[in-house]
Amino acid sequence: MTLPPPSYNDNPKSFAYPTVHKRWPAILTSAIEDVSDYSKRNPGTEQCAEYVTEKLQGLLKEFKQDKQVRAFTKEEIAIKPELEEYNEELEKFNKQKVVTWLTGPWLYLECYFYQLIDVWFKQTKKLKDFDVFEAGKTKAFKQSGAGVVELCHRFKLLSEQLAQKSTDSTTLKLLFTEFIDISLWGNATDLSLLAGTTTLEDIKSLQGAEVRKKNEEKILVNDTEKAWEHLMGTARDRVDIVLDNSGFELFADLCLSLFLLDAKVVNRVVLHCKRIPWFVSDTMPKDFDLLLAQLGDEHFFDDASGDSSGSEAIGYLLKKVKQYHQNGTISTQSHPFWTSYANYWDIPKVKDLYEELGKSNLIIFKGDLNYRKLTGDLNWDTTTPFTEAIQDLASSRLPVLSLRTCKADVVVGLPKGVNEKLIEEYKKMGNEVGEFWTASGKWAVISFSRG
Repeated sequence: MTLPPPSYNDNPKSFAYPTVHKRWPAILTSAIEDVSDYSKRNPGTEQCAEYVTEKLQGLLKEFKQDKQVRAFTKEEIAIKPELEEYNEELEKFNKQKVVTWLTGPWLYLECYFYQLIDVWFKQTKKLKDFDVFEAGKTKAFKQSGAGVVELCHRFKLLSEQLAQKSTDSTTLKLLFTEFIDISLWGNATDLSLLAGTTTLEDIKSLQGAEVRKKNEEKILVNDTEKAWEHLMGTARDRVDIVLDNSGFELFADLCLSLFLLDAKVVNRVVLHCKRIPWFVSDTMPKDFDLLLAQLGDEHFFDDASGDSSGSEAIGYLLKKVKQYHQNGTISTQSHPFWTSYANYWDIPKVKDLYEELGKSNLIIFKGDLNYRKLTGDLNWDTTTPFTEAIQDLASSRLPVLSLRTCKADVVVGLPKGVNEKLIEEYKKMGNEVGEFWTASGKWAVISFSRG
């Protein structure tokens, strides 16, 4: 079959357009400031900081002048051999049309962009492992204190109840739905935590059902029940989560992991991280460790914990995570594939990763970027079935559940007419480009494939 084209940066009706004109320059400007701040606090790094800053400023100029995107140099490939594949893909695109920053393929260039920044840092002696986005990640998580404390309180109450008595399958299914929703939105400022309930009975109540129904109005495709039924029909040994953002979203993913383990839904949870600073806020292995340290720092959230019960609730959750992590029940992995430009259709071709994921009973892909890579970031018709859009992955024997708030162009699996309705609705909300509803973060999809 002939596949639809990807999103390109020069299409004003693609969210690629504001990304390359506004978001990327803002990211570079912020990175330059963070490098400068770090250098001032760490004497001896000035020369390395100057080198990287010069490169970042040069890239800003290339954006403004719409320069042709260059191939990675031999020196850069010597540091990061995987960049050779980026050059091969760039050559393919150039045969169709010369790739420039403002006109090229969106997803490929985003991946290239973060690899380019990373290799510049790796070329230095004293900033090789510097995460230029760490300060921003930490600041965002600090501002999530109220949400962290509230979710810790709710989790502590539910966890204690789960430990006291056996839970029927109906309640487990409802709890699974609740924690999937929390993991889906991953937003501390807009979180209906566990439907505002505190007991297992509340979860099953009419009020709980009404709150869930309201929460799910913005979920355009919801395959949660299909994923639950699939999981219940397996050995229920292991769930994998391919992570998205660090900070509060990672915290929400840990809450989902703890529920799966505390309720004995599965025996193990494996979290998949990025190896390099990626798309600003994506989780690296060190971000997992950093989050645990931040949760253990009683001053990190300032006054968000309020009375001592806030600190107690955080401590309760942190102790559980540490215990599970120390005995290997919760573990982290990273693989270079997650920071390649490749679509996830190619996972079956990556032998070691494919074999590892093949041990899982359910693979949860978090967030917008993972969804884009699952679907190739192509301009699929919105009514295209998810199992068609993920191509070879649909027959790979890998069970996939994608939790995605919509923040880019591609959306599939929608009923007929929904896209057109939302374009008009988004325009009525005062937005010039109705098609940008797909990138607003106001709607979501939960899509499943048995594999």
